[in-house]
Formats: sequence, C-alpha cells, structure tokens
Amino acid sequence: MPAGRPSPYKPELARIAQRLCRNGATDIEVADILGISVRTFYRWCLLHDEFTAAVRVGKDAADDRVERALYQRAVGYDYTAEKVVTPRGGGPVAVPYTMHVPADVRAALHWLAIRRPKPWARLPEPPATDIAAIIAERRQRVAIETDRKAREDRQRFTAAVAAEVERRLAGP
Repeated sequence: MPAGRPSPYKPELARIAQRLCRNGATDIEVADILGISVRTFYRWCLLHDEFTAAVRVGKDAADDRVERALYQRAVGYDYTAEKVVTPRGGGPVAVPYTMHVPADVRAALHWLAIRRPKPWARLPEPPATDIAAIIAERRQRVAIETDRKAREDRQRFTAAVAAEVERRLAGP
C-alpha cells in the first residue's frame, strides 16, 4: 500500500477538465478550478490515461474553434445583426440587417504561414549547413588574420630596430 494521503482524483474530474479545456482554459486555470496544484494536474496527466485523453480532446476542440475563427477572419464573413429603431408614432422595432466583416490580410498571412509554410513562412528557413565546415572556415579566417597581424608586428619591430641601430651608429 502506498504511503501518504490518498489522491483526490475521481474519473468525473476528467469530464470537468475536458469541458474546461474545450472552453479555452489553460492548465493552470483547470488546476485552480479543480482545486489542485499545477504539479498535481501534470501528475494526473501522467498517471490517468482517461484524464490525459479528456484534456487532449478538450484542447483539440478549442483549437479547432480558434482555427475556424481565424479562417473566417482571413476570408471575411457576413452576419445578421439587429438595429432597434423607433418610428414616428410607434414603439421600438427591431430591424434585422446583414453586416459584412471584410477579409483581414494579417489573418490570411498567418493562416497561410501555418498551413503552407514553404512559400508563406515569415522567417525563411536557414540554409542547410555543415557545422564542421563552418568551424573550419572560421578557423581559417582566424589563422589568416593572426598571420597578417604577426607580419605587421614583425615589420614594425624590424623598422624600430633599424631606427635604433641608426641612432646609435650616428652617435651623440
């Protein structure tokens, strides 16, 4: 028998977590509503397969809803709204009308960057590189720079020695 306090986990908590995740709750919010710590939430995800499946199904439903909303915003949509007007000599009347929400370029670019990353990704993919080749090229650059500095130092030293020799031979 394991030591310590028994776990407060019950299978009905999986259904509650699924509904919360479906409504967009984060892991921290789900744990808070269930009255457990985030650490316990993640432990339950590891120990109880039905809890993990419920959380995953709920999050998938929320993600699908956001995906549909992003798609609608990217292509534009129409919806029916009501305006309340008061005609002369009468009471208020609700008049339905169609409202148009135009397509959003940023939403369309975001959608395409996710769905078709090759041509639409915001950041170009870095070129395939061989790390050994990069290191070898940088070492070669450092060696060339070191050699150049050594040649310059030798020339300055030779010039300084020659100037000192001339000064001493010229005498006082």
